[in-house]
Parts: sequence; C-alpha cells; structure tokens
Amino acid sequence: MHLIGEEENLKFIMRKFDMKNRKPRVIIKISCLLLLTILLANIAYSQNIEVVAKLDSTNNIIIGDQIKLKLQATCPNGTILMWPAIKDTIIKQIEVTGRSKIDTVFSTDKKLLTLSQIYTITSFDSGSYKIPAFEFNYRFLKDSNNYSILTNELLLNVNTVQVDTTKIIKDIKAPLKAPLTFKELLPYIGIGIAIVAIILLIIYYLRKKRKAEPLIKFRSVRVVPAHEIALLALQKLKDDKLWQNNKVKQYYIELTDILRKYIEARFEVEAMEMTTDEITVIFKSIDIDDELKHKLKNILVLADLVKFAKAQPIANEHDICLGNAFDFVNKTIPETIKEETIKVIENPTIDNITKNE
Repeated sequence: MHLIGEEENLKFIMRKFDMKNRKPRVIIKISCLLLLTILLANIAYSQNIEVVAKLDSTNNIIIGDQIKLKLQATCPNGTILMWPAIKDTIIKQIEVTGRSKIDTVFSTDKKLLTLSQIYTITSFDSGSYKIPAFEFNYRFLKDSNNYSILTNELLLNVNTVQVDTTKIIKDIKAPLKAPLTFKELLPYIGIGIAIVAIILLIIYYLRKKRKAEPLIKFRSVRVVPAHEIALLALQKLKDDKLWQNNKVKQYYIELTDILRKYIEARFEVEAMEMTTDEITVIFKSIDIDDELKHKLKNILVLADLVKFAKAQPIANEHDICLGNAFDFVNKTIPETIKEETIKVIENPTIDNITKNE
C-alpha cells in the first residue's frame, strides 16, 4: 500500500528546515518521524478497505474444465472504488470465458458496502499456475489522494486425465445415433408425396394420350333465361289454384314475387327491395310499351290492397292479373337471346350442384 502525495510533504519539510543550519542527526530524526506519520495515516485510511480473491472449493481442475474466480471488496459507504480491468486472459495459460455483473450488498447499518464479481476461468495447459494479485484503486470523497490495495495471490493446479496403462487401449466409440423426430422426417415425407403425385400424373397423362382423350372433360350447361324461369313459375302458380282454394293473399304474394324476381334479372333493378311506387317510378325511364307499364302497376297495386288492406277482388280480377303477368313477361323478352353456356369439369359433386341449380 502507498500514499500519493508523500513527495510534496517531504519537500515541505526540507524547506522548513534549512540543511545548512541544522545538524544531520536532527534531520534524520525528523525524517523518520515524518515517514512514520505517513505510514500510520495510510494504514488508518486503508484499515476499512478489504479485498480478497478466491477460487471455488478447490484449486484443482482437469485440463479444459472451468472454475469460478471471485473478487470481493468491502469498503465504507461512499468510497470511490476502481474495479480491476481483467481481459480475456489473466495470464497466458489461464483464460476468462465469462463474467457476471458486479453485485452490490450493503451492511445492516448501511456503513459498509460489499462488491463482488464472479469470473469463469479455464486452462488447456497442464501445470501449476500462480494467479497474481489484483489491484484495486480507490479514494475517499473528502480526500484528494489516490490509494491502492492488492488482493491475495492464488494457485491453480491444472491436471491431465489419468490414464490406466495396465488396461488395454480400446478404439474410440462411434457417436450415438439419436432417434429421428417427425419434424426431421417431414421434408422427406413431403418429397415422397410429391414424387408419387408426379408419377400418378404422368400415368394419367399417358393413358389419356393413348386413348386420344382430353386431360379434363368439360360439359356445357345451358343458362336458363329469366323469362323462361318466370313463365314456368307463373304456369305453376296457375296450376296450384291458390285463389280457388281461398288462399287469395298467398296467391298475390307469389305472383308479385315472380314478377319482382323477373324484373331484377331482366332489367337489373332491385325490385325485391322496392315498393310499388318506387318500381313505377323506375319504369318511367325503361323503354317498354306504356300498356305493359300500366298492367304491371295494376298487378302490384291490387296485390298491395290484398296483402295490406285485406281487399277481396272478384274472381275475374284474379285471372286478369295472371294474364297480365304472362303478357308482361312475354312482351319484354329481348329480341335476340344469346344462349350463354358455361364449362363445368365433369365431377360428380359439381354435377350434383349443377342439377340442383
């Protein structure tokens, strides 16, 4: 341990006592007293600073093994302590493989502070190695002087693996095979499925080519025009004889629904969501015969009276409304109807769906 600032104190004493006017013996005594004072002051400053270095329970390791080295410092609270800078190697034969953060613990009365850090060290050279002392630098808040203190030295013994020469030397065992997991097998399973799929496609292609058949068979499905759907529905309504069986309201509900669905498909008007007045206004701008517009309006108005006002038309009016509905559909069929077709892959499920439609 040493105290920085000793030179300044000595110079002060030398100036205080003139060497020419004092006897050498007196000067020697004063110098001794000064040095003793400095040493006592240094001891007084450092008596509360304690640093220590220690290894795990043993200082013996097998070559390549790891061991913990702990540095610990205890000092008064408020001491400015500079931790030793330890690099990746302590000495040439001892390497540092890891280090923890510096841990801080206060005493119960908060007067003392204990700091510690653990290093993981190892060595790959057999032998006994001295771990040198680690230097801690410190100073106190009300003292401008810098001080230093050293830890204890340590001895690390690195031993080789003991070999029994009396036994027969055996070959090195082969690496153990770990069982394959499903995750590891999954890529191979996927490749296998892909190969099988490609083979089946090739076989399918060759068979079709040999029979001069297309790879995928299509069939044409006729799209039924809107007027045909409406006429069939009107004919069914006529055959059901609803109003003849005192189901007048149901008769007019179905009649107007048939016409509204036809108008939606034929004129692209959302008639199912419209009132009678709204449909009448829309048809003012549609280019059809005025007589047809009048017939449509009469059907819708009479149906509203039956449905909402519980009106009871005479029997002749039922037949007139149905005839006017047939007339409206037949006379609004487009002059040229294109037979639209769609291609459907021949598949039993799709066929069933098409038939249902």
